[in-house]
Amino acid sequence: MIAQALFTPAQQKLLGLLFVRVNQGFHLNEIMRLTGLGSASAQRELKRLHESGVITSERIGNVRRFKPNKDCIVFGELSGLVKKTFGLVSVLNSALAPLQHVLNVAFVYGATAKEQEGMDTAVELLLIGDNTSYGELLSRLPVAERLLRRKINPNLYSIPDFKRRLREQQPFILQVIREQKIYVLGDETDLEKVSGEEYNQLSE
Repeated sequence: MIAQALFTPAQQKLLGLLFVRVNQGFHLNEIMRLTGLGSASAQRELKRLHESGVITSERIGNVRRFKPNKDCIVFGELSGLVKKTFGLVSVLNSALAPLQHVLNVAFVYGATAKEQEGMDTAVELLLIGDNTSYGELLSRLPVAERLLRRKINPNLYSIPDFKRRLREQQPFILQVIREQKIYVLGDETDLEKVSGEEYNQLSE
């Protein structure tokens, strides 16, 4: 409902595509093919966003590529809004919704969370919960991958296993904990709850 109230269907399709990979950029024919927008509609929305400074463009060879303008004063807010309402977070949340009763926390980390992804960067997803399996999880992700047009790499941990890895101060876990995250299920408070004293010690 939030997305529908703030953006037209055409704008949702266009912004959702451009903010999937903020560093890549897409040319007009790609945008039309991937969003299903007609030429007139796509060009009209691109012109509007370009003139407002929300997106930027550059000519590479014979085509012009469009991508989000990171220097725009509302880039951070708009990026977050797109991801939460009809972009990355919304798609992943919908895919994981049937597993909410067994997942305590799920978040994106790595290059995507830092807005540093490249053309072929996968979405790194860490999940913590009990009574679920990789098989069950992997059955939920193909639809999200198709919608996002990106591969998703999940790392699933039970709560005891995650706590153990924190106690052992395994480098990967420590790095993920300390880096920027985009929460899909739960939030920082939920991560602190499942991590227990080990998390508090890292924060001190």
